[in-house]
Amino acid sequence: MSEHVRSTQGRVLRWTLWGLPLILAVITFFGWQKWADERAVSSLAAGKQYLLERRDEMAEAAFDRYLSRFPDDADAILLWAQAVISGKSRTPEQAATIAIQRLQTIPDAVKQGAEARMREGRLALLVLKQPDLAEKKLTRSLELDATPVDAHYLMWKLYDLTERFQYAEPFFWSTLERTPKDLRSVRLADWYVSQFSPNSGNAELDRRLGFLAEGQYNSDDVVLARLAAFHENEPKAISTTIARAAFLIHLRDREAAEELLTEVSKDAEAPQNVFFLATWIDLLLDLGKLDEARSWFDRWEAPKVGFLYHRTAGRILQIVDRDDRGAVTQLNMALEVWPGPVDWSILHFRAQSEARLGQRDAAAKSRARAKEIELLMELDAQQTLRRSLLDLNRRENLGVMAEFYRQLNRPGEAAAWEQLQADLP
Repeated sequence: MSEHVRSTQGRVLRWTLWGLPLILAVITFFGWQKWADERAVSSLAAGKQYLLERRDEMAEAAFDRYLSRFPDDADAILLWAQAVISGKSRTPEQAATIAIQRLQTIPDAVKQGAEARMREGRLALLVLKQPDLAEKKLTRSLELDATPVDAHYLMWKLYDLTERFQYAEPFFWSTLERTPKDLRSVRLADWYVSQFSPNSGNAELDRRLGFLAEGQYNSDDVVLARLAAFHENEPKAISTTIARAAFLIHLRDREAAEELLTEVSKDAEAPQNVFFLATWIDLLLDLGKLDEARSWFDRWEAPKVGFLYHRTAGRILQIVDRDDRGAVTQLNMALEVWPGPVDWSILHFRAQSEARLGQRDAAAKSRARAKEIELLMELDAQQTLRRSLLDLNRRENLGVMAEFYRQLNRPGEAAAWEQLQADLP
C-alpha cells in the first residue's frame, strides 16, 4: 500500500474519530432544543387552561416554565401577571410588586406595550396605592395607544381620588366614547355622581382600596385616610401631598394645609405644577398673604390655560391688583371650563367686580345665576335626580337628567342623556 493511500486512510480515520461525536453532539443539541421548545409550548397551553379553570398557582408555574424558555414573549408575560395577581399565595401588595417588575420588561415599542403600562398603572393605583406612579404609567399607556377604554377610565378615577376633579372631564368623555351603548347609561350616572357627590362616587373604589367597610357610607374621615395612605406610600411625590393639603383646606384646616404646601413650595418642580400653584395661591389669599400670593402667581411656569389658571388669575387681579376688568375676563373664562359652570362662587366674585365697575345690571344677573345654580344643588333637587338614576330604562327619568344639565348650560351631558332617550325601544 502506498504512502499516499495510508495517509488518506489516516485522515479519514481521524475525521471519523473526531467528527462523528461532533455531528452526534449537534444532532443531540438540536434535538434537545426542539424538545425544550415543544415542552415550553405545552406549558403555555397548560397555563392558559389552568387560568380558565381558576387554578392560578398552577397557571403561574406553567407560564414560568414557558418564560424560562421564551423570556421575551410579551403575551405570555401578560398571562403570567394575570395568574400572579389572581393567585392566593401572596398578599395583594406582594403580587402587585412582582407583577409590575416583570411587566416592566415588556418594551413600549411592542404592540403589548400600552397594555403592559396600563396594567402597571392599575396595580399601582388600586393595590399599591401609589397614584403618582399610576399616573405616569397610565399617561404612557395612552401615549402608546389611546384606543382601549381602561386607561381612560382609570385616569378619570385617579383624578377623582386625588382631589383633582378639575382634570377628570376629558377622561370621562373619552371613556364614554369607547363604552358600548348598553353601558353608557351606567357611565353617565357614574359621571353625575362623581360631579356632584364625590364621596359617593368614590365609595366602591374606597372599598376596594380597603378604606371603607362593606355596607358603610363614605365620609370625610375615609377620604383623609385614603389621602394619608397615598402620601405615606409616595412621600416624595408632590401630587399626593397637594391632594392631602387640598382636602384639608376643604375641611378648613388651613394651618395643617399650609404646613404641607410650604414643604412642597421648596420643590424645584412647584412652579410647573398647576394643582400646587392654584391651591397654594388660593390659600395665601385666604390667609391675607397678598404679596406672597402675587409673587407665586408671577412665578407661574405651568401652561396658562384651564379652569384652575383662569380662576386663580381672576382672584389675583380682583383681590391683589384691583383690576376688575381683567378679573371679569379671567373669571368668564373659568366659567366656561368644568367645574366652572357649577362653581357659583365664581359668579359671586364676578358680581363683585362688575359692581365696582358700575355694571349694576350685569352684577345682578351674575348673582341671580349663582342663586339658580345653588338651588340646583339643594338636597330636594338632587334627590329628584338620584331617584331618576334608580331606573334608567324609563324615558321620563332620562329626561329629568337631560333637563338638569340643560339648566346648568352643559350641552354635552344633556345631549348624551337625550341620546339615551332616543335609543330606548
